[in-house]
Amino acid sequence: MTQYFTKDQIDGKEFRQCFHLYASDGFVSNDSQLRYIMRSLGCCPTVAETKGYIKKFGNNIDFAKFLEIIHLEEQKPDPVQEISKAFSNFQSRGFIHKSELAALLTSFGEKMGKEEISVIFRAMKIEGEIVPIAKITQYLQ
Repeated sequence: MTQYFTKDQIDGKEFRQCFHLYASDGFVSNDSQLRYIMRSLGCCPTVAETKGYIKKFGNNIDFAKFLEIIHLEEQKPDPVQEISKAFSNFQSRGFIHKSELAALLTSFGEKMGKEEISVIFRAMKIEGEIVPIAKITQYLQ
């Protein structure tokens, strides 16, 4: 358990408190529950990743195993930086067409549906067909 984190990190980052709040019996038993706890702590696991963790660690993930998973998650690159890098191709012109962005969101990674994309466009307050790259990076942060 403390192989990757000090006691102060475990308690200071609220790992223990969050885990026991959402896994009241002391175990995480499915990928949905695991994903919820991880996202509550600021991690961004995909559905496939949490299913993989359940497959690797089993259906009864205790706090020690949970810390191992958090450690693995922290080794991954920052998703905001990765997405920002992906949009660097469009940085020279400073924008991306709304249709291009929608195509990217429905084609790569965890593919989004039209309704999810509409929600994002509304949240970003996109008007017209041009999406400034700066607006995307601002939204992500």
